[in-house]
Amino acid sequence: HIPYLRHVSDTVIGLENGSLLSVIKLDGLFFQTEDQAELNMRSVVQNTMIRALGSSRFSLWSTVIRREVETEIGGAFDEPFCELLNRRYMNQLREKRMFTNEIYLTIVRSGMRGALGIGDTVKKLLDRANREVRDQQTREDVTELEELISNITRELQKYGARALGIAYRDKEPYSEPCEFFNTILTCGVPRKMRLPRMGIRNFVGTSRLHFSKRTMQAQAAVDEDSRFGALLSVKEYPPFTGPGMLDGLLQVNHEFILTQSFTIADKPIAQERITRLQRQIQASDEAGSSVEKDIDYALNSLM
Repeated sequence: HIPYLRHVSDTVIGLENGSLLSVIKLDGLFFQTEDQAELNMRSVVQNTMIRALGSSRFSLWSTVIRREVETEIGGAFDEPFCELLNRRYMNQLREKRMFTNEIYLTIVRSGMRGALGIGDTVKKLLDRANREVRDQQTREDVTELEELISNITRELQKYGARALGIAYRDKEPYSEPCEFFNTILTCGVPRKMRLPRMGIRNFVGTSRLHFSKRTMQAQAAVDEDSRFGALLSVKEYPPFTGPGMLDGLLQVNHEFILTQSFTIADKPIAQERITRLQRQIQASDEAGSSVEKDIDYALNSLM
């Protein structure tokens, strides 16, 4: 099931359920040469940036696409020794598997979730009969998301962040978000995608997907673009996380696509859940333990 419908602006994609999304591409950071204190500081800044969203309307999806590339360094040398050195170096380089890591951040704006979303649902039902009101609300939602993307891109400028949109190549319009969607649906095979004149869900996904009990196949039109893979899930995250936990995956000798998602909980909903859990712990055998202290700390931090 592919939920993408169309471009509602250069950088915003509309979904079939009325949600909106934008994709930011990141060049990344040379984390191996950065001081750990700098990485910790940037982690705090990013956490503050996410908390500033402050609404269950927004979801974040991070995607890392690691794919194999063929590296070729051009150049010609008149000096025989330099030419011999370059030729031997390139021969050794061709024997090694080289990879590139492409990092993306997708922001999805949808309706409110939980009890607070009932009002949004009722409002949408009432606005269906009035197309002008519905179109005006859509324009306001698009403007809000575009401003949010602009702020996030500015905050992540150190990482080379830029929003994917409509790009003109040889005076022809191409859709960078469609290229991103298609790369995921083809298990990492990049392809240039023109700006579609049809629904995006009928345009992207040039491979046919087959699933078995443990593996999958993305069958392309040509054998060299076909891929076999397996799906792995992170069962449970540790109690405390820190920057660099998954950096080791960026050096493995295989292609992969890594995706993580996070949806913000509204403050009243989160406070009610933590308070209920606090009462349950106080009535259990774990009363007075470190678990209760952690819950108290979480509730105080939320206040």
